[in-house]
Amino acid sequence: MVKTENRKALMPLFEGFEDSVLISCAEGRTGICWCDDPERPAAGVIEAGDFYFTAGDPAFAREAFEIAKNNPEAVFMPASEEWTKALLALDKGLERTVRYRTKMPESFDTDNLKKFADMSGFTDCKLELISEDVYRQALAETWSWAFVGNFLDYNDFHKNAFGCCITHEGRLICAASCYSVYSRGVEVEIATHPDYRRKGLATIAGAAFIGECAKRGLKAHWDAANTMSLKIASKFGYTLKEEYTALQFEK
Repeated sequence: MVKTENRKALMPLFEGFEDSVLISCAEGRTGICWCDDPERPAAGVIEAGDFYFTAGDPAFAREAFEIAKNNPEAVFMPASEEWTKALLALDKGLERTVRYRTKMPESFDTDNLKKFADMSGFTDCKLELISEDVYRQALAETWSWAFVGNFLDYNDFHKNAFGCCITHEGRLICAASCYSVYSRGVEVEIATHPDYRRKGLATIAGAAFIGECAKRGLKAHWDAANTMSLKIASKFGYTLKEEYTALQFEK
């Protein structure tokens, strides 16, 4: 496959694929696009950070795999079961994983979000918007890269995105941020440093971030990677829409 800037020709392959990252890609804001033929593509891959969306003819599964083979954190998002089977048939160490697509509420209970964002139990920590210093910290570590990694630089992030982070003595320990953005919304990225998990920090950062999205009039799409993420989302009014299959390298 070759890189292409002809998104207009590529995006019809992904029609019906529900993911806000693809909307962002269609608007030219996120993603590296790959296909077999830039003018008349039969198959395509949209690379967005660690995510690789595949669509079109699954006969191109090997070519699609080659794009991500050196990324141990790669997550393949196949458009169909045929694509899933074709990628698994390569026998390259991929395995199925279940993810959870959610439905956001018609409106968020902002008073409820403020309660969840209460920092009174963490007086030694600070809740704030992602600054340039925190941006650089996020880029430096694998667990936090996705908070800001899909933007060209800090100026691009500051102009087009935002995130709510929790720091301890200036060190980034948790955040909820924009994985990607499009004209009417964002894709939520949320994570906590391994040393600070199971303390409720993700709920605080998530509530603050969703509240910020509501204040800005933006839709906040939440694709949960696991049941813990789904549980946090449910606190804010999200409901499970469906489970679906993705592929990642065996751990």
